[in-house]
Amino acid sequence: MSFEVNLLRYSDPDRKHLAHAAAVYLGKPDTSNVRRPLTLVKKRDALNIFRGESARFEIKASKVVYDHLVTYTTANMRACGGLRANRATEFVLPPEIPYESPLYADIEKVGNAHLAAYLDFANGIDPATQEPTEKMRLQAARAVAPMSVKLHFIIEFNFATLAEALFPQRIWTPGAQLDTYQVALEMFRLVHETDRELWDTFYNYYGPDFRTWAAAYGKLMKEDPAQLRSILEKYPMKSMWG
Repeated sequence: MSFEVNLLRYSDPDRKHLAHAAAVYLGKPDTSNVRRPLTLVKKRDALNIFRGESARFEIKASKVVYDHLVTYTTANMRACGGLRANRATEFVLPPEIPYESPLYADIEKVGNAHLAAYLDFANGIDPATQEPTEKMRLQAARAVAPMSVKLHFIIEFNFATLAEALFPQRIWTPGAQLDTYQVALEMFRLVHETDRELWDTFYNYYGPDFRTWAAAYGKLMKEDPAQLRSILEKYPMKSMWG
């Protein structure tokens, strides 16, 4: 496996903090009802209470994956052993190319050649010559490092970002790049293992079935608005406030 994902911290494994926040949000006296947050997900209400809880991951994966994950600007924190002060040591092949493909060997050869050139540049100046320091060499060498070198980083996301954005875009929508898909799938497996009921609910109400329905809604609105109207009239929206 060309990547590693560990769950370092999950802020509310018993759902007690979410239960308290949901009770305050809905004006309910029983602050220990751990099923109430699930109701908010099912109602597709704003996931404000879920922004206060988070999951922190330690990941070793390609820079491609790192670049995809840091696009989510609502990440609570990130720390990366980047190339400015650390040597890249491994070229990560794109997982969508099968081993038996001739392209696999070609990319492996070119990627490792680029990595070797990068390392030569990073290591090749003798300090006795009064040339740039090691730190300066690393900073310069990263400009020629392969795009798909492995990085080691920690990144934390709140539950709302995971449920509304990261998992839908990187797992539940067709077309996500395979290496990022694999890492995000492992992230989902880890949080799901911690609280199966919550993440099953997120999957059911923000996952592939809902996204398929959203796509169908757009098509029906254009191609058969009468049928769409009849569906909406059969299942009218109700207030979550009773």
